[in-house]
Amino acid sequence: MKKRPLTKSFLLKVVYFFPLQLLFVHFKKNQQLLLFWLLLFLTIFQQIGNKYGVPLLFLEPEYLGELSIWSYGIVGFALGSFVMAFNISSYIMNGFRFPFLATLSKPFFKYCINNSFLPLLFILTYLYCTYNFLDQYESYSRTEIIKFLAGFIAGYIIFVSISMLYFMATNKDLEKLFGKELAKVMGSDTDGEEPARLLLHKKERNWYNKEVLEKTWRVESYIGSRFRLKATRPFSHYDYEMLTKVFRQNHVNASFFEIAVIISILALGWFREVDAFIIPAGSTIIMVITMALMASSALRSWLRGWTLLVILVFFVGLNQLSKYDSYYFENRLYGLKYDNPVTYDNEQLIVSDEAVKQDIKSTKKQLSNWKKSKDKKPKAVFIATSGGGSRAMLWSMIALQHLDSITSGKLYNHTLLNTGSSGGMIGSAYYRELALQDKINGTQDRFQKKYAANMERDLLNPVFFTLAVNDMLIRTGRFDYNSDTYWKDRGYAFENSLNQITNKLLDKPLSYYNKPVSEGLIPMMIFSPSIINDGRRMLISSQRISYICQAAHSKIFDTENVEYLSLFEKNQAENIRFLSVLRANASFPYIMPTVSLPTDPKLEIFDSGMRDNYGIKTTVKFIYELKDWLEINTSGIIILQIRDGLKDITIAHTNTKRSIASEMLSPFGSLYGNLFQIQDYNNDELLEYTTSWYNGPVEILNYQLNKSKKQNISLSWHLTAKEKRLIFSSIQMPQNKEVEDKLKELLQ
Repeated sequence: MKKRPLTKSFLLKVVYFFPLQLLFVHFKKNQQLLLFWLLLFLTIFQQIGNKYGVPLLFLEPEYLGELSIWSYGIVGFALGSFVMAFNISSYIMNGFRFPFLATLSKPFFKYCINNSFLPLLFILTYLYCTYNFLDQYESYSRTEIIKFLAGFIAGYIIFVSISMLYFMATNKDLEKLFGKELAKVMGSDTDGEEPARLLLHKKERNWYNKEVLEKTWRVESYIGSRFRLKATRPFSHYDYEMLTKVFRQNHVNASFFEIAVIISILALGWFREVDAFIIPAGSTIIMVITMALMASSALRSWLRGWTLLVILVFFVGLNQLSKYDSYYFENRLYGLKYDNPVTYDNEQLIVSDEAVKQDIKSTKKQLSNWKKSKDKKPKAVFIATSGGGSRAMLWSMIALQHLDSITSGKLYNHTLLNTGSSGGMIGSAYYRELALQDKINGTQDRFQKKYAANMERDLLNPVFFTLAVNDMLIRTGRFDYNSDTYWKDRGYAFENSLNQITNKLLDKPLSYYNKPVSEGLIPMMIFSPSIINDGRRMLISSQRISYICQAAHSKIFDTENVEYLSLFEKNQAENIRFLSVLRANASFPYIMPTVSLPTDPKLEIFDSGMRDNYGIKTTVKFIYELKDWLEINTSGIIILQIRDGLKDITIAHTNTKRSIASEMLSPFGSLYGNLFQIQDYNNDELLEYTTSWYNGPVEILNYQLNKSKKQNISLSWHLTAKEKRLIFSSIQMPQNKEVEDKLKELLQ
């Protein structure tokens, strides 16, 4: 008999090596599993989600407010759950393609060993990327980095070890299922084929037919339990139902394990208000992927070909049930009454001329109170703080502290109005409250650095965690506020966390600020969340400002703005929780829930940045309606923009030749990508008009965060140590130093 050439024999062994065959079967049959891995690889390589800081949630996870061996250990533990979900799903979908597994002891354990190429590749890549990131961009020593990574590996090993102990204790192989007599047969060669068949079935039954042969993948060697290379055993002499029973029993145990893990993850939702249970956002993302993988795998094990149809019917049914009150979960503004919905139409929005005149009269009285403690004709300062998550929240706080401090408190003493969006307004609201406390107590406590440090703290982990364990599937837990009951969703988690980092100073009703604003102690703040239904802006303030929505000197109705206090006058609008106003103004889609309002038809509002990220539209409208008073009583206007990035016009560089996909996506992607730049164009135009119809000096100052495409700070509710340093160092920028000098000169 002619022998095969040595080279050809070696190549065949390589090609039919079990780990390689498993990789082939994934590419051919299980592309959906590979998509999850692709997503994770692209994330840690910082190729997706960079703008929102998603890669940093994995490379620099925080737990209990700090980077530690525990934070990396939790991420490793979560990755272990994903890897086991991947192995289980793969085993359920592909085990039958490799019948030789059923002839081995601990078949699932050996399957996992041979299916470890992608997990090991990802772990090594993660260790490399994390080490480089912490070494190049953070100030951790090599010893500290190694300690963090050791925590990651330990967390991974712990979960995998617990899982394997379960499967080794519950999974049965041929010997355990059919007795020790079978072991003798399994140990024999082809002479044992007939005894095996007689032992298991007294009738002749050759299952190794053409149909099964077509589904079976050839394997010549595999990695054994002691990580030794072993040749596969022949299996054609075993009865089909005997081997199938091994796989079926393993699948059932895997399904029970998956269900137990899913229930355990959901059970964490009961403890989501305990800080120790709020895990890093990166591990939460992995956990969500794991649940999806495990749920689909368990269903596939039970339902087989019916899986897709059952999942489709489930989601269609869930969608239909969500339309009914008993199953509909809406997010509300805490403190606002929802019992009597307000009719929402153009006629209802029109405010009487008398009401508009009364609101202007009240505002002028407020401005007069503001002027009492100033010079004869003081400068009027308008502060506009742009949105941008935690980076804007921290930057607005740092900027206000610094600028107010170097002007000896004159900046805030001269400020009439504060507008803006999202995180910028949260930082501004916190500083305003601190300034009010100083006024009441006669101190200057607001300049302390500890308050800026509060704005650094994480808000994303509790939101993501609540999204994963509560909002996506089963909502649990309610709380009472002003005699009404609400669901504890991620909106509540955000408010609860914000309340903690601001030392509960902002946990007040909106009406609390009416008196100090009216007396001129602190500036007015106007929030402007966007109305999803018709694109209008909902203007929320502690004062009545109907004149911004409907001009007092004209019959023309400005349909763009809707005044909150007027619309919900009968719904106790003034009792709304101020933290809810801050949240509604910063409800970034999907990360935060959209907020429902008590109207008919039902309205929903979300982030104000979609309409006016910089607050200039509201500021200009306010100045226009009160320009007569401002001209008589002030010596000029200063519009201070605290921006969460550099104001520059970037021109996208496109190649002369573009792909078909680029051609299709370019118009929409470019327009959305330039959304805030478009707002800048419009705002500059409005500011130019202001200088033309206001008879007095108008100074426009831009105090900017040193953020650009080359030096990005993520748009997120989480900041890394590097990002915090960049934000604090922005004060030293030459452009900002010029603004400081100009501001001090103007306020002399």
